[in-house]
This record gives sequence, structure tokens and C-alpha cells, in this order.
Amino acid sequence: MFSKMYRCPVCEQTSHKDLYKLDNGKLITCKNCQLAFYVPRPTSEELADFYDQQSYREDYTQSIMSSQDFTKNRYQELKRIIAKYHPDLLKQNSKSFLDIGCGLGNLLQFAIADGWQITGTELSPIAADQADKKIRNHILVGDISALDLPENSFDLITIYHVIEHLIDPILTLEKLQKLLKPDGILFIETPNLNSLGARFRGKNWSNIIPPEHINYFNSKSLGNSLEIAGFDEFIIVTNAPYKIEVISTWNKLLQIVVSSIYKLTPLLGLGAALQAVAFSSLKSK
Repeated sequence: MFSKMYRCPVCEQTSHKDLYKLDNGKLITCKNCQLAFYVPRPTSEELADFYDQQSYREDYTQSIMSSQDFTKNRYQELKRIIAKYHPDLLKQNSKSFLDIGCGLGNLLQFAIADGWQITGTELSPIAADQADKKIRNHILVGDISALDLPENSFDLITIYHVIEHLIDPILTLEKLQKLLKPDGILFIETPNLNSLGARFRGKNWSNIIPPEHINYFNSKSLGNSLEIAGFDEFIIVTNAPYKIEVISTWNKLLQIVVSSIYKLTPLLGLGAALQAVAFSSLKSK
């Protein structure tokens, strides 16, 4: 009996192998670009219904990712990355920042206070409406691939933990490449399928949560995605988690040991998340 052939959402090839069997589907790995992805693929209407659920919004607002301390740490890390790879950007008097999937706009609040001209996009009109009044008018509701924004408009674009949610990640990356100014940079963060946690926990890894996450990247598949989308120059690293929630109930000594191990994982490419800095393809032209 022949297995059903699914088309990879990154490279569009149909050669794949099974990775994990799940309750309502499975994860398969593309033999060409190494992306792991969930099948059957949800429709855009099914995803819209999923993200509009009150339970989904409540889970996010109760998670560590919605806290001010977490966002402050994220923004400070972002500034360190910019200082390393594009230091002149931070010195500009006028600099534009686009955050994809901005949620309640927490990151935008830190950016606007630091002198950035901000724009955010968010699929959920409910989340956008709940954003702080100071930034609410800077948030556009809708899929970035369908929003009408002028090309060559942004010095910095960030897409934190969004690409793993997308039905068509290449379409989004192609749009972001066009929106960057000639000297602009794109910053991506997404769970690392090659992380220590993913290797240790297998199909029980905390990030395997379809239909919320439907794409699972390692450094090779993320690099392949950027190349297909038109980025010629990029850097991919991994990072240690800000906080390891799964060990929060363990005894203190064990927490210290595990946290120390996790801090070393980026040295081996096994960090919890992939981070990519991609430079506008117009930069060298």
C-alpha cells in the first residue's frame, strides 16, 4: 500500500519520511530541505477559528511570554544582536521597526520608548484591540502576506515564534524580504527541532502542539527557507531559554543543574530556539 504524498510547504517536494505519529495526524520530514511539518495541513479558516478561541488567548496571557520581564529581556537581547550585526542601525535618528505577530504589542512598547517608529501586525483583532492605547493605532490586523505595505520600508523586521504557525512560510518570508530597506535586517526566532529538549523528549517535546505549530525547523531547513525566499546572506545560531517552565516544580538543586546544562547547549547548536539574522538581498546590489 502506498503512503500519501504531501507537498513540502518550503521546497514543494513530495519525498518525505514519517517522524512521529500523533493523535490526529503525524509529523513528516521532507527529505529534500529537512523541514518537519504536520499533516494533514489545516486550512486558513480552521486556523482562524483556533486562534480566536478564548482558551487560546487565555493560555498566552497566562504564559511567561506575556510578562514584562520576559519582553524586556527579549528586547535587550534583540538590541545586542543588532549591535553585533548592524551597529549603525542603533545610531540612526530615524529607524523603522515592524513586528510580525505582535500580539498585545508588548515588544512594541519597549521599541517606541527607545525611539523606533513602530508597526505591528496581528491576525487576531481581539488581541490587537487589547493592546495598550499608545500603540494600538500602530497595529495592523491581518496576514502580513495580504497587507498592503510599501516595499523597502523597514530597517528592522522581527518575527518571533510565528513561522512555525504558518501554512505558507515561504510566502511570508518573500513578503518580508520585499519590505526591508536595502540595508535592513530580518530577525527570526522559532523552536529548534534539533534542540536538546526536542532530542530528549521526542514526540512529547513541548513544542509539538498542532494545529498551533505546524512547521518544525532545524538550522538547515530554516536556512533553506531563507534561500528559497530570496535571502542571500544570513546567520543562524541557537539560544538558551529565558526560563525552563517544565522544571519549575523540581527541587532547587536539580533546577540549577539542568539550567546550567541548558546554558551550554547553544555552543553545540542544541539551544532551545533557532535565531536567524537575515540581511536584505538589496544590500550588496
